[in-house]
Amino acid sequence: MSNTILEIHNLKTYFHTEEGIVRAVDDVSFHIQEGEILGLVGESGCGKSVTSLSIMGLVPVPPGKIEDGEILFKGKDLLKMSDKELQKIRGDEITMIFQEPMTALNPVSKIGDQIAEVLEFHSDLSKKERWEKAVEMIRLVGIPEPEKRADSYPHEMSGGMRQRILIAMALIKDPSLLIADEPTTALDVTIQAQILDLIKKLNEQFHSAVLLITHDLAVIAENADRVVVMYAGKMVESADVKTLFGNPKHPYTRGLLKSIPVLGEPDKKLHIIEGNVPNLIDLPPGCPFYNRCPEAMDRCINELPVITTLEEGHTVRCHLYGEENK
Repeated sequence: MSNTILEIHNLKTYFHTEEGIVRAVDDVSFHIQEGEILGLVGESGCGKSVTSLSIMGLVPVPPGKIEDGEILFKGKDLLKMSDKELQKIRGDEITMIFQEPMTALNPVSKIGDQIAEVLEFHSDLSKKERWEKAVEMIRLVGIPEPEKRADSYPHEMSGGMRQRILIAMALIKDPSLLIADEPTTALDVTIQAQILDLIKKLNEQFHSAVLLITHDLAVIAENADRVVVMYAGKMVESADVKTLFGNPKHPYTRGLLKSIPVLGEPDKKLHIIEGNVPNLIDLPPGCPFYNRCPEAMDRCINELPVITTLEEGHTVRCHLYGEENK
């Protein structure tokens, strides 16, 4: 596949606990093209963040283990690389913006030093050159008085500024793949919009592929090119954004879309998907969405649906669209 930065094939990441095996990511496949923003969406507990940690090689072992699958970065399988080989790629060609900026930053280290530290491991620049590059990146992400901010500590900055610092750290080496895991968590609405606009602007400027992880489909609609919907560790639907929002197929996707507030209709009652994501230790043998699905059939109880291609680029995991229903 030309210009494909990342390909994931049948990824399975499980956690072995005293209570049983948690199938956090179970048979997930997708790809990301150069310069593309791919949205990964679903409720909390659906496996989005574990997917990103699997790509980064940061799944805690034990109890976590990647049981099967391939993660191809520019054609090379990350799962077959040694720790040393992976460290050269992580932070250089693949970088990540974590959910909570206050815990992701070192509270006793100056901002400029933390950004420059990335270059210490992934460049031959002098200490002065690394500091100057850090200041340049602070300016690039839109923080005023970058020289002063580089000499500040995380507690002296707002949540929005700290998130911008994480973006600066992630982009300082011009990565081929940027993973943004819920990058607007705990930020107010105005700052959320600014951070997302910044990611999109920098995506266009650096031409990096972006994996944007969120539970908010409204964010996906505004920022992503394609979207993968996950539920209970599985991919249930994937399509380009226009197709997914215009013609959603999986009942779970439809439910998520109905749950988005409509501008200008403040009195409209929001749709609620009844029930909760099932326990990943004790998943039903059939479709994991069965107990919450308004269109469930008897076969959904015991038979897990397979991925069906409806048209090029649009796939769904649902018995409503299996071969027998075509």
